Amino acid sequence: MNVETPHGPEAKMSRRRRRFGVVAALTILSICLTLGVISNATSTRGVADNRLRKALTVTSELETLLALHMAANTDFLRGVGAAGYNSRAWPIARAAAVAGVYDRLEDDFAASQEAMRKLKELRRLSAMWPPELDAAARSIAMAGNGVPPDPYLLQRANETLSSIMTALTSLRSQERNDIAQMQFTAQSQLVRQKISLAVSVASGALLLFTALFMSHRAALARSGARIVAYESERRFKDYFEHHPVAMLIFDVNTYVILTANAAAQRQYGTSFEQLISTRMDLLRPAEDAEIFRRDLRGYIESGLRGGSGGLRRHKRDDGTIIYVDVAFHLLDYAGCKACFISARDVTGHERAKEELRVRSSALEASRNAVLISCKRADQNVIIYANAEFERITGFAVADVIGAEHWSVLGCNVSSAEARSIQSMMRSDGEGAVLLQSHRRDGTSYWSRLAVAPVLNEQGRPTHCVTVFNDVSETIRYQDQLRMQAHEDPLTQLPNRLGLTSRMAHMFGRAGDDGERIALIFFDLDNFKEINDTLGHSAGDVVLREVARRLSTYLPRGAFVARFAGDEFVAIVHGRWDIDCFLAFAKEMQGLLNDDVVFDDKVIGPQACVGIAMFPDHARDPETLLKYADSAMYRAKSLGPNSIQIFDEAIEFERSERAALAQDLRQALTAGAFSLVYQPRLSLPIGKVNGFEALLRWNDAARGPISPTVFVPIAEENGLIVQIGEWVLDQACRQTKIWARQHPDIVVSVNVSPVQFARADFLSAVAAILERTGVNPRNIELEITEGVLMTPRSLATLRALRDKRVSIAIDDFGSGYSSLGYVRSFMADRLKLDMSFVQGIGKSRADEVIVKAVLAMGRTLGMHVVAEGVETHEQLQFLIDSGCEEIQGYWFARPTDPTSASLYLERGHSYGRSRLSPRTG
Repeated sequence: MNVETPHGPEAKMSRRRRRFGVVAALTILSICLTLGVISNATSTRGVADNRLRKALTVTSELETLLALHMAANTDFLRGVGAAGYNSRAWPIARAAAVAGVYDRLEDDFAASQEAMRKLKELRRLSAMWPPELDAAARSIAMAGNGVPPDPYLLQRANETLSSIMTALTSLRSQERNDIAQMQFTAQSQLVRQKISLAVSVASGALLLFTALFMSHRAALARSGARIVAYESERRFKDYFEHHPVAMLIFDVNTYVILTANAAAQRQYGTSFEQLISTRMDLLRPAEDAEIFRRDLRGYIESGLRGGSGGLRRHKRDDGTIIYVDVAFHLLDYAGCKACFISARDVTGHERAKEELRVRSSALEASRNAVLISCKRADQNVIIYANAEFERITGFAVADVIGAEHWSVLGCNVSSAEARSIQSMMRSDGEGAVLLQSHRRDGTSYWSRLAVAPVLNEQGRPTHCVTVFNDVSETIRYQDQLRMQAHEDPLTQLPNRLGLTSRMAHMFGRAGDDGERIALIFFDLDNFKEINDTLGHSAGDVVLREVARRLSTYLPRGAFVARFAGDEFVAIVHGRWDIDCFLAFAKEMQGLLNDDVVFDDKVIGPQACVGIAMFPDHARDPETLLKYADSAMYRAKSLGPNSIQIFDEAIEFERSERAALAQDLRQALTAGAFSLVYQPRLSLPIGKVNGFEALLRWNDAARGPISPTVFVPIAEENGLIVQIGEWVLDQACRQTKIWARQHPDIVVSVNVSPVQFARADFLSAVAAILERTGVNPRNIELEITEGVLMTPRSLATLRALRDKRVSIAIDDFGSGYSSLGYVRSFMADRLKLDMSFVQGIGKSRADEVIVKAVLAMGRTLGMHVVAEGVETHEQLQFLIDSGCEEIQGYWFARPTDPTSASLYLERGHSYGRSRLSPRTG
């Protein structure tokens, strides 16, 4: 379909007119649009300016409100611990400033219901916070007076502050968003205005002016926003850096710490660089890290922007665990999704809580009743009682709280003991007494009660602690002990204490009546043998029988006491002479000789007797007892069943013995001991094959002292143990020297039964052998036959044998000779007692015994040494009887180590031809 187009001048003019009209219309339209744009931009800019100024004002007010609250919190923290019961955080000027800010903000937020709602909530929290701070400050101040602080008060105030900070942060964020939106709107409007001005070419100048105007206004808006942001950042940074509580910001995705304030650096004991190079989860103990990550994810997923993280465990750079109270807020920081936390160190508080908990548990678990009372006026009012108090007294704990201290103890408050304790409590002193009290049901009990004051930091008493326990059973037991203290439980005779008590009374009466008092001291001769062979039950039977016999024979007014062990004392008084008392003592001694039957075994007890008399020998009980004891020891030295009356010679001997015992203690350290060595000769080869080491004491004042004198004393006081170890040590050192040239030498060392009975004898021997370096096969230990009868002796001897130390039985045949013991332990040597050797040529029985022992030794494979060989006749008999080793004065006396060495150097010079004339 074709459409014809008109041509000609009219058409052209028409078209020109139309174009001009369009151009004019467009120009007019452009001008109108330009004017409209300018008008609209001007009016819109005025409204935007007002809104921007208002937003800036609100932001400034919120910053002021934040600064006021943080200043209050800082003043509170600085005032913690100071004496007083109100915080310093909320003076009147600060409260008025806060109220003014809230009033102005209500005007600014009047058009926004949501903002008004948040502002009212914020104002309510600000009103709650100052009383909570006062309550917390009061609790902390009271803690110094012995009352534990209430951690809940401080936690509640901290939670309220955290809520205030969260609300302020929310409002500030909203205002920042509004300012940013205003900036965006202003920029959008500027773009539209520039487009309009470009279209309106005809009004370019006006459009240019408008564009310049709008650009200027936009620049003003951007400058205002930058100023607000800079000021806000400056205030926050100052608050962050100088806050006394540790604060950190970390990335919620990587947990890397982005920044931390100075308090955090101090709290964690590290530098800023070290903190920002670590992760937040690494500030926790390893076992708490996953809990932290889980909780953080929960906070993020819940949409919660901030709040309290509760009590958490953190660790310092040195690994020390601390407790912190955490508050958090999620935010954007440095282009990261981050979390801001404050971590207040409450380690001291938590430790104090734990200590209080432990102490409280200890008090509740205590087997002592505990009361804590508070001083109020002139009374002590109970504020605490533990469970043991309820158990002992029968009073319920709930019923005694608030009661007066003495009203619940159930004792006679007017008694001397109670008055003594009351006086101590009034004077704030400490003390303890024994009280008889009554329970709630009226039953009586004894308690040992102690009181002590509790002082505050100024040293002033604020409370009193009372501790007591039920000692009724102890008191009853002590009463029984007092009844039994003077009586021997086995024999029902007076014991040593009862003897002393009765003697004091008897001495006073005897002095007035002119009577003599004889103290007869009995000591059983064979009691140890009875115990060792038949057992302690047999010993008890013998002691009871001895007590019965002595008691039934006493005249009226006399008595018998068991002094100790197998020792008895009879006290007899009257106007007898000494001979009469001696005859009476012999009769009592004879009573003990009758046999006692135990388990079809007949026991024949015997006793040695010592007698001392008042006033002939002593005028006081203690001295008389000591003299009778000395007389008894003299009787024992005379032999079994002996009797001895005290005389001055006995006292001199006792004093000399005591002095000798004292000097013996100094002899070892003073170097007064020495060893001599008596050779042992092997008859078949005519050669010295060993020595016996013998102890000698050369006292500076007394000269040489025989071992028969000082060894028994050393055994009595236990010094024989140290002396015996010294002897073994010296003998080992000398033996090691001899063994270098004579490797088969054997040196014998005597061992006391007291020394052998020690539990560590085996280890002592081993230590000496190791210390001296001697070969154990060169050492021989000599024991007596009695040692074989002691408990565990065979095990010890076998252990010594395992160490290659040889064993000899000394004085064989003189003591508890038993072939059963010889069979149980095959000794290396038997040393025939010299009493049998000395009977050669005089006693057919002794000669038979010598031959029998020699034959037994050969049969059992034991060497037999004949001791005490002093004559050629004795030597010849021994040679003819097959004796292999001798020791005695006929051959050599004990001598010093240098002279003893000469016997070893002579080799075979002691041949059989020289020893026996029959072969020469």
